[in-house]
Amino acid sequence: MPRTARQTCSFAAGNCVFTGTALLALLRLPLYLNAIMRFSNFFWLAALLSAIWNGWMFFNYSLNAAYFPMVAKGDALRLVKEAALLAPIPIALVMFLFWLWRRPLNNRPYIVGLVLIGFATLLPLLPRIEGNYRETYWLAETQHEIPWQYAPYSGSPEPGGKYFWVSVSFPGLEPRHKTRDRLITVGKAVDFNSGKGGAAPKEICTEHQTYTTCEWKRGEFVYMVSTIPERFPSDISAFMVEVADLLDGFEVTKTD
Repeated sequence: MPRTARQTCSFAAGNCVFTGTALLALLRLPLYLNAIMRFSNFFWLAALLSAIWNGWMFFNYSLNAAYFPMVAKGDALRLVKEAALLAPIPIALVMFLFWLWRRPLNNRPYIVGLVLIGFATLLPLLPRIEGNYRETYWLAETQHEIPWQYAPYSGSPEPGGKYFWVSVSFPGLEPRHKTRDRLITVGKAVDFNSGKGGAAPKEICTEHQTYTTCEWKRGEFVYMVSTIPERFPSDISAFMVEVADLLDGFEVTKTD
């Protein structure tokens, strides 16, 4: 006597239940795929991943900028990259506010959001383009604009500054970030002792244990050199003129 369908399921109840569940899952598969393929899901996943990735890149970027500020400022795309690194969060916030206002949204806003997220993720990866950035320092009321390649530091961006330093090659006085030669530090100040004032040193150059410093006055400013003995010029007089000419070349001449 042939078995009925009911008897078959009773004979192998486990297999019957498994087959029914699998069939139901197959029937619902288009619905699952439709839910997964929604652009809204893609957008929020992309926004989350982009925020994590850009956050990590922003941390590294900020760390490099803290140690090498002039190198960071010398990138012509610096502002674009910085804005792109922070962009995923405001993009996601605007999308959320738009969703609250016009929900449910169709796919078009999410597609636009995905494009913006893509740009925000890729723009910081653009290659570096050397820019013409100049750091502005003041000595008293005299303005100086120094190309970033000289790695200027310790100056004042406001009038009333006392001194500043730049890093150059020896003996060519080429900018630090344009040479692979040995480096020395040269500076300019409003007075002796790094702008603090006091009597002129008895000797132009003073030897210390590990380095040598020189100070001399030309016109209204004092010029300084700091280097190790191995890089001390043999003809100090000619070198003093070259250093002073280099630093005076950064002065900004105001015309009426």
